[in-house]
Amino acid sequence: AGAKTVTLGSTNTTSTTTVQSGSGGVAVTGTNATVAIASGTGAMNISADAAATTLSIGTGAAAKAVTLGSTNTTSGTTVQSGSTGITVAATNGAVAITSGTGAMSISADAAATTLVIGTGAAAKTVTLGSTNTTSTTTVQSGSGGVVITGTNGAITANSGTGTVGISTDATNNTVNLGTGA
Repeated sequence: AGAKTVTLGSTNTTSTTTVQSGSGGVAVTGTNATVAIASGTGAMNISADAAATTLSIGTGAAAKAVTLGSTNTTSGTTVQSGSTGITVAATNGAVAITSGTGAMSISADAAATTLVIGTGAAAKTVTLGSTNTTSTTTVQSGSGGVVITGTNGAITANSGTGTVGISTDATNNTVNLGTGA
């Protein structure tokens, strides 16, 4: 059989094309070729109905590269979930979240939240902040306080040539050093 080009539908003015099926489903396959679905300036909806659905993208057995979103000018990407949550997992690979020159916010909404970083069962190295030029790192809390614990390990605070200040604000308080039992 010869190579075929098949066109389904029309791009003429207000033309509409619907492809539908029963419980047997719809399969679109491009054997070693690109499959492209473009909407022009129209919205693109996948599983936008009211049915409970499992949506899988790039989950086949072979190695996949998946890109979600665009870096073009003012493009925005939102990933959201209901109460089951969102899991981002990389099996033995790095996970990088970068914002360019934009602000990076984690749990910046008004909801009461427990924020957990690096608490898994394996040994972890956690770095917070940057030593690059004029970078600043602030650790703060409300009336619940700040607790720093090194279980049988050293706790080191180095300032380089800068000043180390403990309780340098104008409030009356008690500073305890080495007062444990």
